[in-house]
Amino acid sequence: MRRKVIQIANSTQLVSLPRKWALDQGIKKGDEVEVAVDGSTVVISTETGTKMDEIFIDVCGLTPRLADRLVTRAYQKGYDVLNIKYDSPFIIKAIQDKIQELIGFEIMDKSKSDCRIEIISSKLDINFDASFRRAFLTVIDMAQEASSGYGTNDESLVETLLMQDTEVNKFCYFCLRYINKGERHEFGNFALHYLIESLEDVGDELKILAKVLIHTKKKIPLISDLLNQINTMVKNAYDFYYKPDKEKALRGSELYSSIEAKVQEGLKTTDSNEIKALIRIWDVAELLYKFPTIQLDMLKLVEKKSS
Repeated sequence: MRRKVIQIANSTQLVSLPRKWALDQGIKKGDEVEVAVDGSTVVISTETGTKMDEIFIDVCGLTPRLADRLVTRAYQKGYDVLNIKYDSPFIIKAIQDKIQELIGFEIMDKSKSDCRIEIISSKLDINFDASFRRAFLTVIDMAQEASSGYGTNDESLVETLLMQDTEVNKFCYFCLRYINKGERHEFGNFALHYLIESLEDVGDELKILAKVLIHTKKKIPLISDLLNQINTMVKNAYDFYYKPDKEKALRGSELYSSIEAKVQEGLKTTDSNEIKALIRIWDVAELLYKFPTIQLDMLKLVEKKSS
């Protein structure tokens, strides 16, 4: 909707609030609202009378995996209250386990067939940028762990990456919720949403890769080399995201091409575990390659600002 700006005296400009929105939020004369300025965008919000986004979900007949994914997506989309009907103890167990990865979500009421999940605070005291950086740095640690732990046959490697992947999930899920709730107002949110999803997928792939690596019969030089390149590629993706330049974009492309060629050559082997490892490494490389390519337009923005 459009609103005309009203000039009061020589210094004050006013814009009226939409009547329906004000009524829905319970705003009356004398109430205070929160005003946030983000570039050309002004966001007006209020905690008074704010309605919580609520959804009713029937997961009866679904698998536990589908049920936990449904709860995750509802969290990411910004729902504050989930009323869930279920028909299996395995489903509620999966939901309870997943709740541990959803910052702010708690099961507030539960029976044999229903549960109610609520966000415990309408405004979580967590910063988007810090959360995304934390997720990215954890993925860097995971790549390093996979590289340094390869060939040791230490099964604790899997447990380590499993715990780290849980941290990546937690912060990526929160970042997606933050965007979908409209807390971040800037151009390019769609691309950022895609990158967050990709980063979460990298964590998943590294976790699965660790399970394959501990079952390889011996340390294979090719895989060791590829893991080192993946480690470099993760760091390059991180560096490009926070300070994009042409050198990092080219470095990402070179690493991608090198990994692709080595994986294709390595797939000629007949060892099943080696093939599985190579496929997972290739999946990680494809996900990481999205970081410089999706944000190539940032090169122009940086050059324009510096000129």
